[in-house]
Amino acid sequence: LAVSDERPVSTQSTWVHTHGCVLTLMAQIGSYVSASEAEITIVDAILARVGAGDSQNLGVSTFMAEMLETAAILNDASKNSLVIVDELGRGTSTFDGYGLARAISETLSKQNTMCLFATHFHEITILEALEGVVNKHVSVNVGDDGTVQMLYKVQNGACGRSSETA
Repeated sequence: LAVSDERPVSTQSTWVHTHGCVLTLMAQIGSYVSASEAEITIVDAILARVGAGDSQNLGVSTFMAEMLETAAILNDASKNSLVIVDELGRGTSTFDGYGLARAISETLSKQNTMCLFATHFHEITILEALEGVVNKHVSVNVGDDGTVQMLYKVQNGACGRSSETA
């Protein structure tokens, strides 16, 4: 389980989607992978929980859709699956969202599922104490005047602070 907690979330989402879904799929079908070197495990499924969507005409709220998709992932994922989770728990209160994100990330870790887990809950980074969990972040440079420059480098460890701008 790799946890990415960097803000702004667009940089981590791009990293998770590109390196998780796209490159794994391209490598698995034998296509060119745009990297100087890549070692990518064959997976039996790519399961993703990304974005916010609902089906109001069917009575399914954004939160309900998120929980249904997540339940399907938890039921279907194996240790040979790749799971992509991007910003779980955003449609809830802070405490509820954190509780859901933590419980689901812990469950995926215990299942030994390969997972890229992008979150805005910095507190999730304490899960690095669990076996098989690592923290990553997409680096940014914040100037003295508050300007944010994206460096587009994935680095080990949790981010030092939020670089989200108001």
